[in-house]
Amino acid sequence: MPASRRKFLAASAAALLAGCRETRDPGAIVFLIESSPTALDPRIESDAQSERINQLIFDPLVELDETFQPRPALAERWEFPDPLTGVFHLRSDVRFHDGRPLTSRDVRYTFSSILEGGVTTTKASTFRSVAGIETPDDHTVVFKFKEPYASFLSSVSQGAIGIVPEGAGKDFARSPVGSGAFKFVSAAQDEEVILERNTGYWRGAPKHPRVRF
Repeated sequence: MPASRRKFLAASAAALLAGCRETRDPGAIVFLIESSPTALDPRIESDAQSERINQLIFDPLVELDETFQPRPALAERWEFPDPLTGVFHLRSDVRFHDGRPLTSRDVRYTFSSILEGGVTTTKASTFRSVAGIETPDDHTVVFKFKEPYASFLSSVSQGAIGIVPEGAGKDFARSPVGSGAFKFVSAAQDEEVILERNTGYWRGAPKHPRVRF
């Protein structure tokens, strides 16, 4: 897990636990949030609570470091051979929480469902410059643009969008499956959301067994 993510969890937990009621789950980190998340689906989230939780459940193609420079995440490297093409090379050791390998088809599906109306989301406007997505093999994704897209790396970074499995439908948010450091366990409206650590996480299992929001 990146140092920035560890710092985020540690600092937030220290501040929020001070205001938490006593918990019967001493192994969990507990966060207080203002309201329930609106959508545990990174394609359609539009509120801060959903974004915070989704960042633990899902992985992005790219991360931004402390100086907002892109660094590898699911994509271990990338290049832009011309202004209208972006080529991303995926890691080969990433699996979703249900055991399925994460491939280029999942990346294509994530963005295609946004662009083609598979889900209703305001994020469609963010990716309106994407003309097409090609998957020459399981670990290569090629984005074709209608026009030069200088902010594309930021648009596919952590907090902006995470990758969902191919076939994730409109009710996906009820029981989301990602590839992130924590797995979805349960959600009760206006009560809590519970996540548990992903012991098979490609960056190594998190230290804490559970997170409760």
